[in-house]
Amino acid sequence: NYTSYSGAFFNIVSEIMQTNLLHNGSVINTGADLEINSAVLSLQLDPPPTSLSHPLTLTFKHFSTNYSNPNCRFWIFNATGEEKGAWSGEGCKLVSTSDDTTVCQCDHLTNFAILMSPGKTPTKDQVPLSIISTIGCAISIFCLSVTMVAHLIVWRYVKSARSSLLMNLCAALIISYVIFLAGVDRTGNKNACTAVAALLHYFYLSVFFLMLAFGIEIAVSVIYVFVTRSRIRWLLPIAWILPAVIVAVSLGVTKLEGYGNKKFCWLSIEHGLIWSFVGPAALVILLNFIIIMVVLHRMFSSSAMMSKSDKIKAKTAVRSLCVLLPITGITWVFGILSVNEDLVVFQYLFAIINSLQGLFIFLFHCVINHHLKEAIQQMNASRRRSQVSISTTLKGSTHSSGPKPCYRPLPLNKYTSWNLCHNQRQYRFVPVKILIKL
Repeated sequence: NYTSYSGAFFNIVSEIMQTNLLHNGSVINTGADLEINSAVLSLQLDPPPTSLSHPLTLTFKHFSTNYSNPNCRFWIFNATGEEKGAWSGEGCKLVSTSDDTTVCQCDHLTNFAILMSPGKTPTKDQVPLSIISTIGCAISIFCLSVTMVAHLIVWRYVKSARSSLLMNLCAALIISYVIFLAGVDRTGNKNACTAVAALLHYFYLSVFFLMLAFGIEIAVSVIYVFVTRSRIRWLLPIAWILPAVIVAVSLGVTKLEGYGNKKFCWLSIEHGLIWSFVGPAALVILLNFIIIMVVLHRMFSSSAMMSKSDKIKAKTAVRSLCVLLPITGITWVFGILSVNEDLVVFQYLFAIINSLQGLFIFLFHCVINHHLKEAIQQMNASRRRSQVSISTTLKGSTHSSGPKPCYRPLPLNKYTSWNLCHNQRQYRFVPVKILIKL
């Protein structure tokens, strides 16, 4: 008896084959969450054996090293009896993997390949990136909290539309950092992961729209110097409601597809959902850039119409916006490149800059904010005046022996009353007119 065997590698076919998975008797479409990252290896024996006495060891070379989560799979042409093919992992197991190869063992012969998740950071960089993100986010949360507390302590002296917008911006960033740390990698529960991705989408958009509101407030205060009506009543609702509308429309159009995947609880690039964040964010950056140019031109052309105090406040606000806006924009450029490029350096840059935005806000709105320093000085001066006033009052009310009048007594007659203080008690004498009829 003779047994013939055949084997073949297919490199091109892996680019056109789907990545449907057979799971519990049903075919699941993984979309772009999994890709074929090796050649398809076809092995056959004639006559085909019922089973192999020893598992077959297969070594696959990866097409790209920027992949992770390897799956040893084989192709089934009629997965559900409907001439619909899918990949199955039954009878195969992962032995070992590295950046460029994966070793599998299978107990049967068919068409094998490696399915992996694209765009994932190599394992050796996951721990450093996680540490950087955690430390950076913790620093930002602390700095943002200090910024809010510092402004709230002297709120009566710094209360303004810009301060209100700053408080809302700090709150949005703190919430987004907490959600990021607590749930960005919670991919085990799909519903929870979708909720985390939607919340991050909303709060990150809110950060950008609050920065736009900040820019509009600066522009109106500089261009329309004599307008005193508050803009905060319509700026804040717009900054919080517009992101909610964008997220709601995105959720409805995509039917929750693209909110979270097997890698992170964030917007999917493959589904194009990331543009529902990048598009509005880019528009906000462009509008704020235009606002900065207009404000600077107005400040230099009509500086005589602005008071010295208003000019200092406007310069401080514009300086802060000029720094924070590029930082925020560059952060998300690195964020997109960190997924689409093989260079891990973009992931490190994104992790560092994204997690330290709170530090920059603290520096520009607390450390070098002259208005806040003046408010603290005013508060301290007010406290000192209050202490002096209380001390003077206490000295004037010390106990003395004998009766002590409350003030210079008036002559007592039928038209006047008389107050008398004796032993810290006050007595009031009022003349009473008595009529006696005889």
